[in-house]
Amino acid sequence: MNTRVLLISAVVAVVSTFSAAANHIPTAPAVVAEFAGRSTLLIDLGRFDPLVEVEGRLEDTNHEFRYRGLTAGAYLRLHKNLKAGAFYRIQQGARHDDDWIEPTAGVWKWVDSRDRAEQVLILDVSPRFLFDFLPGQNWVFTVKNRYLYNTYNSQHTLMVRPGLSYFLIRNREPLFTFSLNYGFYIPLNFGETFFYEHEPYLSVLYHLNRNVKLELTGAYKTVTWSTSEDSWANWDTYTVNYRAFVVGFGVLFPVTF
Repeated sequence: MNTRVLLISAVVAVVSTFSAAANHIPTAPAVVAEFAGRSTLLIDLGRFDPLVEVEGRLEDTNHEFRYRGLTAGAYLRLHKNLKAGAFYRIQQGARHDDDWIEPTAGVWKWVDSRDRAEQVLILDVSPRFLFDFLPGQNWVFTVKNRYLYNTYNSQHTLMVRPGLSYFLIRNREPLFTFSLNYGFYIPLNFGETFFYEHEPYLSVLYHLNRNVKLELTGAYKTVTWSTSEDSWANWDTYTVNYRAFVVGFGVLFPVTF
């Protein structure tokens, strides 16, 4: 009898331990639909191209308007095939690994970061090449490389995004631009995986006129959450993949002087 009681107690203890640990780990919903929007002003001054962009996203299963950002800076054309840029971004609503917290014993939740302002410094190098050997000739291959430093949590991130675009020309003017891109976000001093986020996406840009472009994008985003500081304190470790289909809309205003 004593042996049976000890065995049952041991099983209950093990199950309770695993259940408690599971409560410390964020759960990702099934693939969700999210929506993103952006409006961009691009000023062509020859070699020097200032840019201002406003963006926002409806995220998670409840389509909460969480992330919003304002980016300003400029590109400098170093060569006909190479541009470099520097940008400043202020953002709210970004979610980081350490935002998974235990505010009270046994209660876990994500920090509501909608009112938290973060500053991000960005360096950009974007070589591009004409792939006129492909059918139709109007193909451009681009590799966008960005280094991002978030002053809020001192996180360093490298973004690499190769892409291939086709320009549909009518009367010597672009009518549509069709692009296939794949973005990779590599955490340089945080996380437990090589990629923090990656997403293939398609985009269609309609050149309404020389000063207005309309954009429609579709992406499949995967974000990997790694162990937060509060979870480390509970001796938990995890990586959880959050996946979403993201439909994006954009309005671009290129202006040439």
